[in-house]
Amino acid sequence: MRVVLIVMAIGILSPVSWAGEKPNVLFIAVDDLNDWVGCLGGHPQARTPHIDALAKRGTLFEQAHCAAPLCSPSRTSVMMGLRPSTTGIYGNLNWFRDMPPYREWVTLPQYFRANGYVAWGGGKLFHQPHGKFSDPASWDRQYSTRMGTPHPPADLRYRHGLKEKFSNAILARLIDWAPIDQSIQETADWKTAEGAADFLKQAHQKPFFLGCGIYLPHLPWYLPREYFEMHPLEAIRLPSYRSDDFDDIPEAGRRMAAKAGAIIRDGGKWKEAVQGCLAAGSFADACVGHVLKALEKSRYAESTIVVLWGDHGYDVGEKKFAKSALWEQNTRTPLIIHLPETLGGNPEAGSCSRPVSLLDLYPTLVDLCGLPPNPRIEGRTIAPLVRDPKAEWPYPAVITHSPHWHGPNHAVRSELFHYIHYGRGGEELYDVSKDPNQWRNLASDPEYRQIKAGLSKWLPESNAPHFRAN
Repeated sequence: MRVVLIVMAIGILSPVSWAGEKPNVLFIAVDDLNDWVGCLGGHPQARTPHIDALAKRGTLFEQAHCAAPLCSPSRTSVMMGLRPSTTGIYGNLNWFRDMPPYREWVTLPQYFRANGYVAWGGGKLFHQPHGKFSDPASWDRQYSTRMGTPHPPADLRYRHGLKEKFSNAILARLIDWAPIDQSIQETADWKTAEGAADFLKQAHQKPFFLGCGIYLPHLPWYLPREYFEMHPLEAIRLPSYRSDDFDDIPEAGRRMAAKAGAIIRDGGKWKEAVQGCLAAGSFADACVGHVLKALEKSRYAESTIVVLWGDHGYDVGEKKFAKSALWEQNTRTPLIIHLPETLGGNPEAGSCSRPVSLLDLYPTLVDLCGLPPNPRIEGRTIAPLVRDPKAEWPYPAVITHSPHWHGPNHAVRSELFHYIHYGRGGEELYDVSKDPNQWRNLASDPEYRQIKAGLSKWLPESNAPHFRAN
């Protein structure tokens, strides 16, 4: 009843019946999945065969960027179709339905429900897999309300010996890695994948929107031992790094970098951390593969659009060690959209180098499924790029990160340049075509004045204040 009232209120939707003509949607979110997947080449030792196989079948967006490099702001932006600078949701403790303007907001799965779909969600799709932050109002059913993997016994945790050196209590708690003796089938993430697989084995009378959220490679990296063994420590290659990297960036950038990366590098544990991240990526890939195999064997293989996305990047020591910054290591994330040929997809679509935003997922899926546009959301459909990755695309991706202690801060990523503007002063500009590691800040170089001016035109014209619930 609540959804019907919402639909009537906005006056733009009319439920449709299903005679098999509407595509289904399989919507797979992987937490903290950076570009360390084989198809993106972020690390040469990444082993993600299932994600790579999906990329070969679909359109791989090589320059997909989050709307915010932090879990809840990013996911809220995807599900609401609104920028963080519009809602004022910049942190993990804000919930959009606590905000008077958005209490009755129609989320992405709700929009599909209002148009004749059934929507099931499991695992971490919003900020949590259960409770308020999972938004129960968005789903017909939540089939999995847990996430992650079991923790090892207390005496086997934090054996890196660094916990007391982290001043940030959250990082001190999360930054850890260790093998566990449970099988992958015993983990909550696998059970979430199994729930999605079971759904795909059933007969459904309506088209479906099926969300599946995998928590790993979010820290801590507690994984079945086999995934560490897939990445032997003695063979690990470290990412590129420069000790003078921050000499030419403003104070706001150095503050975002914090000290976790230096603590891990100076503590001699960088290889272990890289191994843990690679292992976690391989684990997540196995969970994704379980769902994709179920889809391939199902009656829905040719009638289902598959979307795989990570909510933001994650820096494993290249500049810092965490998310929550505006460099490419923190903003770039995998995005793959597979549109079957039977639904008008291009089997030879390949990769797309155009910059796109995760904010665009809401309007894109509405477009690809032939639903009426929702005029209240932001972003733009990238359906033309799904069908033709080389199509003209004049738009950059805009990323926002505004911690409560300073802001607003934004990045603008065009096809060739990455521009960062800090709200309290300072800029960074990188020619990523020549400097992919973002080591040379060009912001003060007169030669790039026009480039910088052109990119700054895409900065949000206004920024909502930080929302704080009563």
